[in-house]
Amino acid sequence: MKKYFLLLLCLFCSISSWSQDTLLVRQDTFPSRIETVFLDSTIKFNPIIRPLVPIPGGRQAYFTYLWDFGDGNFSTKESPEHQYARPGDYDVSLYIVNNYDNGPRPKKPKTKVKVESRYASNSKAPNSFEQQFFKSNGIFQIFKNANAVPGEDMSLVVGVKPTTKKGTILILTNEKLINPNGFLLANQSQYHQERIITTEKKQELDRLWANVQRTSITQSGSPDYGLIEEIEFKPNEAKKYFQELLDEYNTVSQYEIDATIGETQFSILNMDITPEMLADTNAIITVTGIYLAEGKDPMIHKLDVPIIKSHDPNKMSVRPAFVDYRLQFKKKKLTYKVQFQNDGEGDAKNIRLEMFFPKQINTRSFKLLNLYPGCDTCKTANDLGCYTYEFVNDDKIIFHFRGIALPGTASPTLTDQDSSKGFIRFTLQTHKKLQKQPLRSHTDIYFDKNEPIRTNNASLRFRPGLSPILFLGLNAPAKPKDDEIGKMTKGLSLGVGLAPIAPYKRPYWQVELYASTFGTDLNLQGINRRGEIQIPDGKGGLVYRTYGSYDSIAKKQYLSLQIPIQVRYNISRYFSAGIGAAAKTTINYKNDGRTTYHILNANGETTPFDQENIPEKEKRSALLFSPLVDLNIGRAYLGPAFGIRYQYDKTYKSNLNFYLMWRL
Repeated sequence: MKKYFLLLLCLFCSISSWSQDTLLVRQDTFPSRIETVFLDSTIKFNPIIRPLVPIPGGRQAYFTYLWDFGDGNFSTKESPEHQYARPGDYDVSLYIVNNYDNGPRPKKPKTKVKVESRYASNSKAPNSFEQQFFKSNGIFQIFKNANAVPGEDMSLVVGVKPTTKKGTILILTNEKLINPNGFLLANQSQYHQERIITTEKKQELDRLWANVQRTSITQSGSPDYGLIEEIEFKPNEAKKYFQELLDEYNTVSQYEIDATIGETQFSILNMDITPEMLADTNAIITVTGIYLAEGKDPMIHKLDVPIIKSHDPNKMSVRPAFVDYRLQFKKKKLTYKVQFQNDGEGDAKNIRLEMFFPKQINTRSFKLLNLYPGCDTCKTANDLGCYTYEFVNDDKIIFHFRGIALPGTASPTLTDQDSSKGFIRFTLQTHKKLQKQPLRSHTDIYFDKNEPIRTNNASLRFRPGLSPILFLGLNAPAKPKDDEIGKMTKGLSLGVGLAPIAPYKRPYWQVELYASTFGTDLNLQGINRRGEIQIPDGKGGLVYRTYGSYDSIAKKQYLSLQIPIQVRYNISRYFSAGIGAAAKTTINYKNDGRTTYHILNANGETTPFDQENIPEKEKRSALLFSPLVDLNIGRAYLGPAFGIRYQYDKTYKSNLNFYLMWRL
């Protein structure tokens, strides 16, 4: 026996280990490192990393880079040159992301570099990454080195050109709408004495908004969206606006800056993406930064971060990714983003996006928000460098960039990785009636005359939840007339239940708590049995008289307490069926009885005599188990419906329950 137990234990452990390993990110075993070359006045850094592993038949694989030189300066070149402002020892790190690559993500190499005085200069010029960083508003922006892959990490570079000597920066992560614990702050740089504090009580920040009169909002998502929204606040509106903004996030981090006005500062935050984010792949989350210069109005920058399973820059996303089914009483506006990247050497001249949507989406409600490369519609006089779109049937939209020049990542003259990326953002509306199933969309991307690249499925899903149910009905038992219990009588039923919110085309559990009443009516007529009974003699005494027969009536009332559990299936929007069993017990709470004796007279005739005869109340019954089948006709998902339920148990036999119900 012990031997079999050990075998089962080993099997369980191996299954558990296998199931856990499927969520783990493959680890790179190549000894990545950084090679340093000292030139005349600069230091050149070369990455030594594993070779790319192209996906068979896939796109050309490549790496993207984020260098942290250890002094608050960064670069995205493959082999950058850097000049330090001061001599000293510096820790250099390289964050590498593999694109279209079939191998594991390369390890992050680090090295120490000793900078002598002859390699240091205060007159160094900013590199191309830092020059092109502030595309949104010229003052404050956030950059990501990768999209969010569960189980990996990503880095956020926060840049600011201070407009006053002192100020505050807030970083808002972990949107409650998507995944409130998806990002974990691993570490942050301290090049400018940053000390990030996680603010647990957001109301402590109310003092920051006391004198705010306006704010500007920019947004990016590789590349920048090119939009600036200006908001003017009436008295006391700013506090409410920022309270609501902070309440959208589970994590608010804060640090102070103290710098020379106009002197650019860069900070890096390293974030771990939890494996729980797997449930949210193909969604877009937003990291929000707020820069509040002392005595001035705040600036807000929002960075869209897609949650993905692999580093593929061709992607389709939808926001919101989760909705509450209970709120689907009207059309829902959805924001889609299709992003793409040219990975060739030459420019892509024509890019066609063929987007497919489910029938619940109204494609004719298409409204373009913004796009990159920026161009005008081809309906204008300028038909070079323009876009068109058309509707095909009711489930397809074709968006076409014509006569553009999107550079490739393999171009030797490319200095900005974002310039090889493009996107369109647009809104669509759903139809009013939605079935509770994921709304999946995808895009086929055509670069010039190449074969199409199919993106992931962008899925709008319904947030899991439970639906309370109310029942009110008529209990109608049926019994054979010759049963010793007597004829069963009708009663009322009242109950509550709990089930998942509107499952679509899959079985689900439903549990209830039920109370119902019913009765028994025993009527015995003409029982031929001779006996004696005492009856009043009319003088205040009793006298024994003989009876030849009697009639007996006994009525009992019961309360039945039940816990039905069933497996249900929604056949359509208006029909639902279930099968299960109920555990129940009955309580005899009221009894009435009367016996009529037929007294024998001397002349051979009889005289009736009525006597109250209340039966003794029964004890609470033992626990009974009753199989049941159930059918609902009406709103199968949420709302009202009519139900019929049949139960059977060995004591009370068949039972029908007709009820009205409402799923909340």
